[in-house]
Amino acid sequence: MATILVVEPDVLIRLVISDYLRGCGYRVIEAGTSDEAMTVLGSELEVHVVFAEVHGVGSRDGFSLARSIRESHPDIDVILTSSITNASEKAGELCEDGLMSKPYQHEEIARHIKMLRERRRSSKRS
Repeated sequence: MATILVVEPDVLIRLVISDYLRGCGYRVIEAGTSDEAMTVLGSELEVHVVFAEVHGVGSRDGFSLARSIRESHPDIDVILTSSITNASEKAGELCEDGLMSKPYQHEEIARHIKMLRERRRSSKRS
């Protein structure tokens, strides 16, 4: 079972998406800030995908968080999300599939995570 770290400062959005992903069979860890996310990533917990808001709170934004994950945990997939469309280009540099724009459909997130996990498994077999 894949573990998803949901990094979202808005508690209501975080709870809704986290509950949905749990219902899809994922193990979900929640973080309200980039600092909380980095604490989770520095722990012994195994994380497979980070789903993070670009304009999060904490000492770094979603872009900086994605950059840190790329450097220290290259085996973790990152999905960034934002309601601001001009963030797309920068997200494309840090995430395999760019930015998911808000509002997003929960089913779209689940499909995206499944696709990333399948791609990761396929590349490990090659």
